[in-house]
Amino acid sequence: MPSGFMGKKVNTFLLLMILLVLMGFGGVSVYYQYTFKNINEDFDSISTNLASCEQNLSQTADTLIKAIRKLNSTELDIRKYDKLYEEQTGQLEETEEDLDRTKSELNRMTLLGEVWRKERDAAVSQIKVLNKSISTLNSRINTLENTINRLKDDIDCLLDTNDADETDLCI
Repeated sequence: MPSGFMGKKVNTFLLLMILLVLMGFGGVSVYYQYTFKNINEDFDSISTNLASCEQNLSQTADTLIKAIRKLNSTELDIRKYDKLYEEQTGQLEETEEDLDRTKSELNRMTLLGEVWRKERDAAVSQIKVLNKSISTLNSRINTLENTINRLKDDIDCLLDTNDADETDLCI
């Protein structure tokens, strides 16, 4: 019987084995289909996120490029302003030196003006004194000229008159 049992049961055993294998393949297929569906959903989600990230990255890259251009432009502007600042500083220093020279020249001129005013005032007072002396001397000259003229008249009178009449007529 063993050989009969084996012969009769082998077909059933093989059929059972084939059914088990088919059910295993079916189960594995369902499992992998479910897993593949989840993987596809995850892939779609990740793909969408990746596309969004790519778009954000592209926008960020554009923004970065614009910022770099603006930064380079700002750097050039800063260099221009630095150069302008240096030029203006140099001009300011020259102007300050000119101003200092002008101040010292003005102080010197002010001192000279004061000296000149004092000398002028002294000269004016001396002129007043000399004018008074001149006036005094002019009046003295006039007095002396009058005296000279009177004495000339007396001399002429004395020369023109006789000696006896001179006292009565000339003096």
